[in-house]
Amino acid sequence: CDSYFTSGVERVLTGESVLERAFLENFMLPDRFSHLPEGMLPMCYPGDHNNGNFIPNWAMWFVLELEKYVENTGDRKLAEQAKDRVFRLLSYFREYENELGLLEDPGGWVFLEWSRANDPDLVKGVNFPTNMLYARMLLAGGKLYENTENIQKAEKLRETIRKRSIRGVFFTDQEHRGRSGWENSGESTEVCQYYAFFTGIATKEEDGRLWEILVKEFGPQRRERGLYPEIAGANAFIGNYLRVELLYENGLYEAVLQNIKDYFLPMAEKTGTLWEHEKPTGSCNHGF
Repeated sequence: CDSYFTSGVERVLTGESVLERAFLENFMLPDRFSHLPEGMLPMCYPGDHNNGNFIPNWAMWFVLELEKYVENTGDRKLAEQAKDRVFRLLSYFREYENELGLLEDPGGWVFLEWSRANDPDLVKGVNFPTNMLYARMLLAGGKLYENTENIQKAEKLRETIRKRSIRGVFFTDQEHRGRSGWENSGESTEVCQYYAFFTGIATKEEDGRLWEILVKEFGPQRRERGLYPEIAGANAFIGNYLRVELLYENGLYEAVLQNIKDYFLPMAEKTGTLWEHEKPTGSCNHGF
């Protein structure tokens, strides 16, 4: 996931994707990853410990980055080289689909970002941001390899997420099995809304009020303005990056610049680097 964003910087600075190609190719070189379940990808090959831990969400980002890389470079050769890896990964996730077609407790360390959204009670059971990413990955894989089945599966999953996650204006983060059936947590986080738009589960046409709230009322000044205190805030990586990306994709360039200053100028002034968290409590020399 980190590399999805870092690789974009390589292309901006150099006009090429040489390092990104090498990075992606690393995941294809071994016959298998002996410390991981069949089909799963490491978090950061070859830098992982062989302790059996993995982030299923990061494996999904691998497919999204591969799609972006091919779009930018036209390198179909690497896509074909990765085909077996991608389809084995899809087979892994298929085992965790419940009767609704939603991923339920997909193993490993389910990780969204360093915020309330990643607390255990919100990632257990059916985590909607994870399923949003899953739908987007299915779509990416379907388009990469002209697989109609995965494209249709992604569209159906999108409908299911919208039906079960939306409460009022906001997307909720989680539902789980209770004594009387499925129970929705009723809680919404800021980063969940960003995942929704980034993955195409939400659109400006279908979710105009939510988009207006994100643009005009969410962001770096929301806490100081006392807006929507019931919606837990996002953190630097990846929530704030998703926000800036969405603003940029929608041509809101003045807002992009202001958000960059509000989020990242204090980091640059203090350490000359960018951080993993909004506060210097983790890596203070991340990529991006």
